[in-house]
Amino acid sequence: MTTTLTRPTKAAPAKIRPSAQPVPAVAPPPPANNYIYSLIDRLCDKLWAAGVTNPISYVEQISYLFFLKMLDETDAENERDARLSKRPFKLIFTGEKEKFRWSKWQHITDTKVLYKFVRDEVFDFMKNLRGREEIRKVFEDAQLQIPDGHTLRDCIDLFREFNLLDLDIDVKGNLYENLLRRVGTQAQAGQFLTPRHLIRAIVKMVEPQIGQTVFDPAFGTGGFLISAYEYIKLTNSDKESTYEKPNGNGQVVKRGYGDKLTKDQWHFLKHDTFFGCDVDPHIVRLGMMNLILHDLEDSTIERRDSIAGQIGKWDDRQFDIILANPPFAGSMNTDRVRESLPVISKKTEVLFLGLMIQALNDGGRCGVIVPEGLLFGANKSHMEVREYLLKKCDLQAVVSFPSGAFKPYSGVKTSALIFTKGKATKKVWFYEVNDDGFSLDDKRQPTSKNDLPDLVDECWPKRKISERSWVATIDQIRTADFTLTAGRYKPLSTKTVSHAAPNEILSNVLKLESEIIRRGDALLVQIGRKK
Repeated sequence: MTTTLTRPTKAAPAKIRPSAQPVPAVAPPPPANNYIYSLIDRLCDKLWAAGVTNPISYVEQISYLFFLKMLDETDAENERDARLSKRPFKLIFTGEKEKFRWSKWQHITDTKVLYKFVRDEVFDFMKNLRGREEIRKVFEDAQLQIPDGHTLRDCIDLFREFNLLDLDIDVKGNLYENLLRRVGTQAQAGQFLTPRHLIRAIVKMVEPQIGQTVFDPAFGTGGFLISAYEYIKLTNSDKESTYEKPNGNGQVVKRGYGDKLTKDQWHFLKHDTFFGCDVDPHIVRLGMMNLILHDLEDSTIERRDSIAGQIGKWDDRQFDIILANPPFAGSMNTDRVRESLPVISKKTEVLFLGLMIQALNDGGRCGVIVPEGLLFGANKSHMEVREYLLKKCDLQAVVSFPSGAFKPYSGVKTSALIFTKGKATKKVWFYEVNDDGFSLDDKRQPTSKNDLPDLVDECWPKRKISERSWVATIDQIRTADFTLTAGRYKPLSTKTVSHAAPNEILSNVLKLESEIIRRGDALLVQIGRKK
């Protein structure tokens, strides 16, 4: 059930916007120099050269430095504000705790002393930090894996030329997303980073609303939750306060400040809207950092295996919106599968789809990316979960993505399912994406060919029938053993093609053959082989 919110008197925009900056009519200009963007490359190069070559490891280590500096800057600003406004404020770095401040220990000249202090004392202080639960969780079980004091000093020095607090939410978010893309260079970690333009398309089709709860059972680095947050803000913004910003890969994204939201709605959005869990502790930590930098530090994120282990408090929870790209390359021992799931299988994609159907409220909506094999697989669990989906939910759309959409770390062909729980499916709308705005090779360079705007803006709202979209009835689908691949129901082309009469075609072929013989003879004479 959708949570009902009372609508109190609208709060002053300056107090409820996440940014204290005035609302611009267009995207804020990029920084005067590109140092902050090249910083990521330089930090990665430093750690790679020092032997930290696992992308998850060096992204995590850079993230720790990112947050240690940001926490110092935030505390310093709060201290200045408290002094000027003469109001009390509980600071993190006071008295004996001053020594844990980035701006204090960054000046330690002895690299061995510096390294030992950061590794043993600063990290321990962060792990036990009170009053900032989100930061404490980030550093829970964290370890400094930068190999030596000289490398640590080099990394610290790269941060000296700018303040993180000078960057707005968009820039900090983009900076961190740019860092997270490094995770995708490791093939086995590719599942954790879904292409952001595909996420935005799915979120726009699902249309999360203020007052609804949003859940991702395979949280990864938080891309779906952040995109849902941006979508809710955009759809609750005055037209004059929306703006467009480049997303760093040749495309433009529309954003809004959510200035139509009331104070209570803002509180619900920040504290009670977003939920996620994932089994990998390192990825959960990176995802939590991503949420913090996108102003969503109060979201409920837990390390948890959604489909295995003992039944717990999460099993009875249901949500209004579920958005996910669960891992689909795994095979599980059925003895580990959570007994509460509606379909038991070794295939993780089957287990996750069953879980998401189960975890939706009646009337709730879901957008999920699945491997193509789930849609046509003939084994028992594949057929069972497809039938379960069509009986329990209204499967509104199957969107087929091209096989290169997840390159360079996966060539698996995928599709997105969009469905609403509560009534059985009567017909399904299919759309075939041939181009997603990027080349379909490992380089994934931006191109002018992009079917996503046609999908989301032109065809989806009215379920338009076109060359790329068509409909199949439940009777057709049932006859095909509940197969849900888009190509299975694609109609034959109805285009009329004009052909010449057979005798005319034969005459043209004979003329062409005579011309080939004539030219061949001429060439032989020219080279002296025929008199």
